[in-house]
Amino acid sequence: MSANDEVPEWVTLTEGEGVRWEGHPSLRLVLPSIVIGLVIAIAGVALVFVVPEPSLQWLPLVGVPIGIAIIGWAYVSQRSTHYIITSEEVYRKTGIVNRNVAQVRLDRVQNTTYEQSILERLFSYGHITIYTAGSDTMDISFNGVSDPQQVNQALTEALDEIAAGERKGL
Repeated sequence: MSANDEVPEWVTLTEGEGVRWEGHPSLRLVLPSIVIGLVIAIAGVALVFVVPEPSLQWLPLVGVPIGIAIIGWAYVSQRSTHYIITSEEVYRKTGIVNRNVAQVRLDRVQNTTYEQSILERLFSYGHITIYTAGSDTMDISFNGVSDPQQVNQALTEALDEIAAGERKGL
């Protein structure tokens, strides 16, 4: 995402501010829910042929909408979490019906970390935590992002630019 007209309405850009990175949690996180939903839906269809009583053959078909609902909920939940790093701020939006947007200015960021378990390294996703300064400390986490090292690099570059501007007295 490079053009500012593509920025979601919940992100407020100042003049000269641009998006450095934007993403969602990895689809790999919802893969187990998708597999379970598919198994339930397919089992529902398959069991129609196993039920001996003709008047009850419709009953296993109840698994089809249940399986589809599980898949849909997992996907919508994943897509409703959105992360953005701009040249001046970090945003995390969550929520399907309600919206919760956390926003931190980069000049308030103290430290960042990214973590990956062995399994997460294998599937190339991980977690980034952004620690902020001040008495009303608010930390932001980007959970399950693809290629967290690249995301952390974009964040570090933005922080370096902010620090260079402060050193120059801008």
